[in-house]
Amino acid sequence: MLQRRQLFQFAGVATVAAAGGAAWMYYGLPRSGALAGGPFRHYPFDPVAAENFQQKLFIPVGSGPFGVLDVAGPLKIRTTAASFPLLPGRESPFLLYQTEQAGKAYQNPILRIESGARFTASLNNALQESTIIHWHGLHTPAAMDGHPASTIGPGGRYEYDFKVSNRGGTYWYHTHAHELTAEQAYHGLASFFLVDDDDQRRLSKSLDLQLGVTDLPLVIQDKQFDAQGKLLYKPDAHEAMMGWLGDIVLANLTPNAVQAVTPRTYRLRLLNGSNARIYRLAFVKGKTTVDFTVIGTDGGLIERPETVSEAFLAPGERLDVLFDAGQAQPGEDIFLRSLAFDAMENEGPAGNMGGMGMGRMMASMSSSRLPLGAEFNVLKLSVTAGERIVAKLPATLSQVKPIPTTGAAQRKIELSMGQMRFLINGRTFRMDEIAFDVKRGAVEIWNISNPTLGMPHPMHIHGFSFQVLERIGSPPQVAATARFGQGRTVSDLGWKDTVLVWPGETVRVAIDFAHDYPGDQIYVFHCHNLEHEDGGMMINFRVQA
Repeated sequence: MLQRRQLFQFAGVATVAAAGGAAWMYYGLPRSGALAGGPFRHYPFDPVAAENFQQKLFIPVGSGPFGVLDVAGPLKIRTTAASFPLLPGRESPFLLYQTEQAGKAYQNPILRIESGARFTASLNNALQESTIIHWHGLHTPAAMDGHPASTIGPGGRYEYDFKVSNRGGTYWYHTHAHELTAEQAYHGLASFFLVDDDDQRRLSKSLDLQLGVTDLPLVIQDKQFDAQGKLLYKPDAHEAMMGWLGDIVLANLTPNAVQAVTPRTYRLRLLNGSNARIYRLAFVKGKTTVDFTVIGTDGGLIERPETVSEAFLAPGERLDVLFDAGQAQPGEDIFLRSLAFDAMENEGPAGNMGGMGMGRMMASMSSSRLPLGAEFNVLKLSVTAGERIVAKLPATLSQVKPIPTTGAAQRKIELSMGQMRFLINGRTFRMDEIAFDVKRGAVEIWNISNPTLGMPHPMHIHGFSFQVLERIGSPPQVAATARFGQGRTVSDLGWKDTVLVWPGETVRVAIDFAHDYPGDQIYVFHCHNLEHEDGGMMINFRVQA
């Protein structure tokens, strides 16, 4: 109890812990009975009511919004303000990346390119504020990475030119504007960056997968809307500190999405594109979870298929899965659902104040009608008649060589909180401050620890990928799925660039800082809760030549 009060003191609401009623007086009444532990109150487009799921899933195809663009030469990308019908029949202000190729226009294109190819693009900023693009998960020189220091003002221009050295996988790109990332990404500045290689083609051929038909990129986001159907983003001090939550869940920008499927295997490239919401994903038929197969994480395919019934997905993370829709009969529905979980916000060990009482109190301070950790649906898969195709999964998907860690330097990365903001090693972000140096070619083990008094943090590194070695002190809801050795979950397998660290947990990761770029390289390491990032939960590190 004392620990929880200490966290509230940081937020300037110490009286809440002593007298819960003050919370309601200061922040107003909760918008949903669920926030106060009562029954859920339904609202238009809410993701809880299964009957709401009637909007056809938007699937990226050719040109136009989120069209698949096979990169064939230099691109001119223009960042601009526009509008987009997110809710049916209602236009909302939206931010877009616009480009053209071969006479076709694209908005927020899904960029697809071959591993080893050169990517060249010119970014022109037509916004009334600063911006820059970060190529999330890609290994690039620091000048190409989209560091906040590279942010360009209105009318500015930035030139990108780098070799795509990553293995095949599902990466993405999004704004990384200094102190504007959360709002700009929320309003649209993000899309997929798909890298192809022999392993990817071999998998697609063996399972007869076709992008946009049976191979579906799927970005999951949560948004708030005003009465006119326009995107709403107005975090107060508490929401800026904890992270902005929506209450209408979009799959590929579609609320209450439904997709017709036949009894065969589909590939879903899942991306958590939310600002702050964590998902505990499962496929559910009736009241029963249905198994699915994980084939990849952030940095491409894992070594072999792994069958699971659920997986956490934090902001910035990707999970590449195969789902056999033949597990249901024609006429039946299967939901991709986020199961209920303990959000562990501002928690000591769960159990005080009636278990998640303090978590409920924190939820009441949010303008969202959908608390973090609530159970809700993301996508409805309606099984229709068709040929039953049983996929024979390859025993091996790719080769993931372990990073050799003998003699590797150990580095402590401690997450904490002070002065109403979250910190890394006691620091808040300063553009010209280097938190530490590493040597090019060095291998380090980072021990990322999150105090018990805190909240979950998805930690993201720029410029490099890592391998998760171990989870220590995981909460029961995570430990229950840790069947891959050393406390690891399925989301920890393979190559990673983002890892979720829960309160009271330490995650150990190995990083190889080898690269062939000339001179020193400065990258950032930060929390991918975007409000945390903009609030300064980010540090510079320098890779010395």
